[in-house]
Amino acid sequence: MGSEPVVKLSPRAKFIAITIDELLLVPILIVLAYYFAPELLSFTIVVSIVGAAIFVVIKYQLVYDALQDGSYYLYDMEGIRCRTINDVTRNSGKVKVGAEIWEARSHLGDIPSGAEVVIVSREHMKLIVRPFDDSSN
Repeated sequence: MGSEPVVKLSPRAKFIAITIDELLLVPILIVLAYYFAPELLSFTIVVSIVGAAIFVVIKYQLVYDALQDGSYYLYDMEGIRCRTINDVTRNSGKVKVGAEIWEARSHLGDIPSGAEVVIVSREHMKLIVRPFDDSSN
């Protein structure tokens, strides 16, 4: 009942996936120039290839760091300690994880508001939590 597996791509594969569609415009532009402005074909080829290369370099500098590992571990929250903001029961409750407020449930009985808890698992957009036990750490 946990979260579904996520396909994990390398940052390079992600970058290629988000860039390839824009690079497909280059051959389209060249074909259009060939049929509709053959006198500009050489110019179009040079400008579009140089422009595409500059585009890829700039996009790489701006975007690549955001594609590094960790982005797909964003909601891999098991083991994180957080605090309840209201009573957590089998049917209702909320916890604050960092700056975010999440729906939470407890299968081990009611947990009072303000208690420190540990995330056991995530089921879609609900967290399953248990009371934090100082002696276990």
